[in-house]
Amino acid sequence: MRTLFHPSLLHGPSGDPGAWIDLPDEGRAVLLDLPSLANVPTRKLLKLAHAVVTHTHMDHFVGFDELLRVSLRREAPLTITGPLGFLDSVRGRIAAYAWNLIESYPVRLRVQEVAGDTLRAEEYTGASRMRPVALPEAPFAGTVHAERAFRVDVATFDHGIPVLGIALREAGHLGVNKDVLVKRGLVPGPWLKDLKDAIRLGAPGELHGLAEELIVKGPGQVVAYLTDLAGTAENLERAEAFVRGADLLLCEAAFLDADRLLASERNHLTARQAGSLARRAGVKRLAVFHLSPRYEGREAELLEEAGEAFGAPVLEMS
Repeated sequence: MRTLFHPSLLHGPSGDPGAWIDLPDEGRAVLLDLPSLANVPTRKLLKLAHAVVTHTHMDHFVGFDELLRVSLRREAPLTITGPLGFLDSVRGRIAAYAWNLIESYPVRLRVQEVAGDTLRAEEYTGASRMRPVALPEAPFAGTVHAERAFRVDVATFDHGIPVLGIALREAGHLGVNKDVLVKRGLVPGPWLKDLKDAIRLGAPGELHGLAEELIVKGPGQVVAYLTDLAGTAENLERAEAFVRGADLLLCEAAFLDADRLLASERNHLTARQAGSLARRAGVKRLAVFHLSPRYEGREAELLEEAGEAFGAPVLEMS
């Protein structure tokens, strides 16, 4: 069954953290963290449905200006979510530039931060010369973005500062029975997406028979992303609950367990902690990233340690 989410790491396991989650059936994408985006084509960035920044350490946030520049002529609005304090961080970045010639640009940037059980938001537009305009606060119950086919959930964890964990959750998977497609002489195309949309909205009578025969229903896919977590018992327990049963967990594994003291000092997880977290949470597949540069040339040791603790080989992602 074709999957909805197609994840990749922006800079590989050893580079700056960041994940691109493509949704080819939707013509959309979700961006997790904002490292350098210099190698991401503009056409891809214009497909973004949402971006989430786990926290504003430079390696997670340095790409903000690149995304902002691309978004200035973007017709569709873009929302970026971050942890407590994110509104201040974005104000500072945007205020560093002059905006006297921006009024006619279509940019509409919504910036929101998770503050306990409240979602605070501000909007930047060309018409306002990129000055922040406060939006009404909204109650926060875990979801920061939702569309017909999927939603983006976040939870706050500890890295010495608030840091967000992220989970993309498919509303319910709808696949195509290719054997039926061939048997009936039907040609794949955009009409299949329209059919799936109709099913999600409640298929009308004339589509009911075709839908039952052609469309296969299954549980929704879940892709989770955890990085820069202090390895405390409370943090790990909450993280396990947040990612429980995920189809894929992208998890930092910054240090070898032999260096756990160093990992603790820097509020990061070891590869063994990442693997154990994934095993206890019952995730189906694990990929690790954000490996410390101190292990250059020894990355296989981190992957092996994580895999041993997980109980299965980790997925090697580019």
